[in-house]
Amino acid sequence: MVRDGKIRRIGRGLYDCLHPHPVLGQVGATSDAVVDAVARGRNLRLLPSPQVAANQLGLTTQVPSQIVYQSDGSPAKLVLGKRQIEFRRNTGRNLALAGRASGLVAQALRDVGQAHVTPETIQHLRQRLDAAAKKQLQADLPLVPAWMRPVFQKITRDDG
Repeated sequence: MVRDGKIRRIGRGLYDCLHPHPVLGQVGATSDAVVDAVARGRNLRLLPSPQVAANQLGLTTQVPSQIVYQSDGSPAKLVLGKRQIEFRRNTGRNLALAGRASGLVAQALRDVGQAHVTPETIQHLRQRLDAAAKKQLQADLPLVPAWMRPVFQKITRDDG
């Protein structure tokens, strides 16, 4: 099937189906779908790099050319078209927030930086996150760095 062009081999044991797109031509799975499949297949906890998290939450329009995830598995690299996805091994303490909305927010705030968190940043995150995610942020307050705790509390507050 790979030789016939019906499916594409992304990595060892990882394939996707190509389908036609009216503008782009033949397209396959998105990088997010590939990362989810790898995480499920290898039973990994993943935490995106700060740049990837900031992009996913809409805090920046810059799209990182290399997508990096911290992982509790073996280091690995996948090439998806012209983009590279890298899985870097990290400690359990750093991955405590993996797979949670609070982990994504914490990583995005790391990209923004403590000195550059503005009321507009907080408002954007408040609008972007649903009630369940905000509840998760509140529950995970002890797991984030001290400078992020007031930011998390402002994001989860009900008043304006």
